[in-house]
Amino acid sequence: MGFNSGVFNSGLDIGKSYYVATANPAPEHSALQGDIDADLVVVGGGCTGLSAALHAAERGLKVVLLEGGKIGWGASGRNGGQIIPGLRKGAKGLVKLYGPERARALFDLAFEARGLVLDLIERHAIDCDLRLTGHLAGAVNSSDLRDLEEEADCLASVMDFHDVELLSAAQARGMVNTPYHGAMYEKLGGHMHPLNYTLGLARAAVAAGVSIHENSVALRLEREPAIRVATANGSVRARHVVLAGDALLQGLEPRVSSRIMPVGNYIVATEPLDDPSDVIPSNVAVSDTRFVVNYYRLSADGRLLFGGGERYTPSPPADIAGFVRPHMEKTFPQLRGRRIDHAWGGLVSVTTSRLPDVGHYGEVYFAHGYSGKGVILS
Repeated sequence: MGFNSGVFNSGLDIGKSYYVATANPAPEHSALQGDIDADLVVVGGGCTGLSAALHAAERGLKVVLLEGGKIGWGASGRNGGQIIPGLRKGAKGLVKLYGPERARALFDLAFEARGLVLDLIERHAIDCDLRLTGHLAGAVNSSDLRDLEEEADCLASVMDFHDVELLSAAQARGMVNTPYHGAMYEKLGGHMHPLNYTLGLARAAVAAGVSIHENSVALRLEREPAIRVATANGSVRARHVVLAGDALLQGLEPRVSSRIMPVGNYIVATEPLDDPSDVIPSNVAVSDTRFVVNYYRLSADGRLLFGGGERYTPSPPADIAGFVRPHMEKTFPQLRGRRIDHAWGGLVSVTTSRLPDVGHYGEVYFAHGYSGKGVILS
C-alpha cells in the first residue's frame, strides 16, 4: 500500500473549502505515465515535499514529485494558515526535555523556519494574503495565564527571545473581542492563505525544473538496489526518496508511517462580516489554551475562519459546520446564527512528543508530525 486511499474517499472534500474557492489560477499536472529515472523522487505535494523538491532542484538535482491527489490536497492546503514561531512543545517544555542548551538550539532552528518561509514568499513573489500582524495566545483560565507568563519568562531568559508581550484581560479584549483572562502576544506571528502559498511553491518548483505529477498515488516503494516508487501507471527510479505524505502516508514505508498519529481537524468560514473589527480589531491570528485548541483569524475578504474540534478517525462529522459552530459561537456570541459559507476538514499528523519527526532510513528521508505548527515548520 501507499497513500491512505481510504482517506481520499472519506468525505474530506477539499473542494468545499474557502481556500479552493479563492485559489489563485494554477496549472494541472499530468499523472505519471511510464517508467522514468531521477536523482530524487518526492512523495507528497504539500509544503514539505515542494520545499524539498525546490531546494534540491536549485542545487542541480533531477527531481520528480508524485502527488496522490492535487497539489495542496492535504494539510498544506487546508490548515488555519497561522504563522506561529516556535514549536508546539513550547520553550518550557523544551527546557524540561532537553536542558537549556539543546532547547535553545531547537528553538533557534524552528525560528529560522519562519525566515525561510518569508524568504520563499518574497523570492518567488507568492501571492498568499500574507499578514504579519502577530499571533495572540488567549488564556481561557487563570491557571493557563500563569503558564503563559512562565512561557514568556522562559523565552526571554533561556531563548533570548523578547518579541512577546503579556497582555491583561482588558488589553487582550482590545485585540480580540472575546473575554480571555489575558494573553501572550507573539509579535512575529501572522497569517496567510495556505493553499495559495502551496500553489506558489509548486510554481517555483516547476520553474526550477521539478517534474510534478498529480493523481499519482505512490503504491509501492522498492529497492532494486536503487529506490523505485511505483504508481498505477508508472514508476520513478531514483537514488533517494523524500516521504512527505504526512498523515496520508500509509504502508509505503511502515517504519515512517507508524511514527505519527493522524488527527482530524475542522474549519468553517463565515459569510463576509459587516464589521470584521468587531471580532478581531487587530487582525491577528489567534489560538486559545484549550487542550483541543480553538484557532481563528480573519480572511482577506473579511470572513472569520474558525477551527475547532478534533476527531481521531479519518471520517469527518456528517455536518462539519454543525460540529464547529458551537465552538465559534461560544467564543463569539455576537456571531450566533451568522451564515457559514464554507466548511471543510483534513488530517494533520501529531507525535507523542508534539515535536516534528524528521530523519531517514538509509536513502529514505522523511519529515512530518508538525503537530499543528506545519505552516512554518514544513
